Amino acid sequence: MPHSHGPTTPLPAGSHAAATWTIPADYGGMTSALLRRSRAFVQEAGVPVRILTFSPDLDLEAARRILEERGELVPGLTLHNVWHDLRLLPDDVVAPPPGSRPATRPRAEPGELVRTETAPDGEVLRQLHFRADGTLAAVDERAGRRITLYSRDGRPGRRWTSAWSLYRYWLDGVLPERPGYVIVDSKTMVKFFASLQRKDLYTAHLVHGAHLSAKATDAHGPLTAARTPLVEHLDDYDAMVFLTDGQRRDVVDRVGERAHTYVVPNSTDLPDGPVPAHEDRLRGAVLASLHGRKRVGQAVAGIERARRRSGLDLTLDVYGDGPERDRVAARAAKVPGVTLHGFVRGAADRLADTSFLLLTSRAEGLPLVFAEAMSRGCVPIAYDIRYGPADIITDGTDGFLVPDGDVDALAAAVERFVTLDDDAVRRMREAAVVTAQRYSDAAVVARWANVLEDVTRRHPQPAARRPSASRPRRRATRQTLRARLAGMLRRAPR
Repeated sequence: MPHSHGPTTPLPAGSHAAATWTIPADYGGMTSALLRRSRAFVQEAGVPVRILTFSPDLDLEAARRILEERGELVPGLTLHNVWHDLRLLPDDVVAPPPGSRPATRPRAEPGELVRTETAPDGEVLRQLHFRADGTLAAVDERAGRRITLYSRDGRPGRRWTSAWSLYRYWLDGVLPERPGYVIVDSKTMVKFFASLQRKDLYTAHLVHGAHLSAKATDAHGPLTAARTPLVEHLDDYDAMVFLTDGQRRDVVDRVGERAHTYVVPNSTDLPDGPVPAHEDRLRGAVLASLHGRKRVGQAVAGIERARRRSGLDLTLDVYGDGPERDRVAARAAKVPGVTLHGFVRGAADRLADTSFLLLTSRAEGLPLVFAEAMSRGCVPIAYDIRYGPADIITDGTDGFLVPDGDVDALAAAVERFVTLDDDAVRRMREAAVVTAQRYSDAAVVARWANVLEDVTRRHPQPAARRPSASRPRRRATRQTLRARLAGMLRRAPR
């Protein structure tokens, strides 16, 4: 992806990483934001960034190819997986006991990396991990958790009694420079990184979604199951980072003020040049997955009512796909001017020719589609849901906020905007472009730099300590193995 200047924002020295469970082939908003932020760290701050993944089912080489084809990986941004790296360990790091004899072990089928063995009821009993040459690299026994490495000639070696102990070992090799700074994006990994409590590793959890359930009426309402660990482990992180100030305020209202809570939005592409003319005043768009949470059918209904009440030939382009596609398509078929385009890569660029954007979600973190639209002079009209819209839009100045779920109010806002005089529309578009600048890569990386500098200042690294005299041989052996692992990982192709 294009980048026109060199590093401009310093980040603290050390290892920088982002942590997530996996990189799906059809990844969505959270993974896209993680990739973009990591790339911005490389380009704006000039630091290498490692993306750390933990899923045993991830085909790392295939994931790398997909990301490279999409332009998501740049020099300095590398993708890693704990299980992939275990397969690469040389036999002396696998460390079978001296004198142990080679043994015949299961071999992979062609192209097989992981074999899952299950009980008749479907419960996973064990996973076998294979190297590219077909030899057995590791066995993960799930009953009484035990993870064992195997040499290429079948001898058992290093062993862990939990996945977390394996992860800790791996982090020492994949993040060799200290201190380390890890931004944890995936809620799946919240508990593990909360458990580390390492003096040489700073952790920040970035909260991508709402923590309150849809039934919550205030900051003390019920939590979503997925976000409950965020509150439970808030004090176990060096930084808890929210996309919006509204969500940060709700959390501290619930648990009390904390010095280590911050607000940093995600960044997005902001095109250069003047505000487009937007000659078709009546053209609107929706960029959203066709999922029940997005309520795209209500956007279609809003356009239908605005057309009927105003008599104007309003149109709506819907970009996105998902499980609700048939239902949305059935409704759209009854409304003239509504077109479903399905998933379109780079759909945000089409907003330069679109007059207004509708957002009808039930819940959001920080919808970057607003910044994508506003940077192109496309005015957002959104439900005023908890977190997101009100943190970006100033109602009547650079967009419109309407009561959550009120389709009539949505239709009225559309009608109001498209019937404004030309000068009022021009002022709104220009104000929208100004607002969008807060979400540039440079602006967001600068905010992250402030967070990481503050974390480092509040918790300075301890002075280097000498190895304990009580067990010098064991410590030296562990340090040697970690150094070997770190060196091997640095030399591995990325």
